[in-house]
Amino acid sequence: MLLSILMTVFGLIALYEGVFFLTHTTKPFLVFEPNRDLALAKAIKIWGIILTIVGLLACWSAWANSLAFLVIMVIIGCVLETLMAYSLMGHFQATNRQK
Repeated sequence: MLLSILMTVFGLIALYEGVFFLTHTTKPFLVFEPNRDLALAKAIKIWGIILTIVGLLACWSAWANSLAFLVIMVIIGCVLETLMAYSLMGHFQATNRQK
């Protein structure tokens, strides 16, 4: 029961991030300005789609009563969240080196 609740929270966080990225492909947020950089806007849109799908699958896996599916979603979710953070921070660092 506790594992299902924690996985649901993880899925909702990933879903929120994905929807946030999809709604901010043309708006500046934090240190990013996707309205000025088309490559960043495209990356944010792609990560938004990926995180939305991961969030939905994670929420579904929490209540599917399949431990294997749950573990697979935890691994996939953690890896993709880490890759998203590295890619956006890499873009931020590359952009700031040019200035």
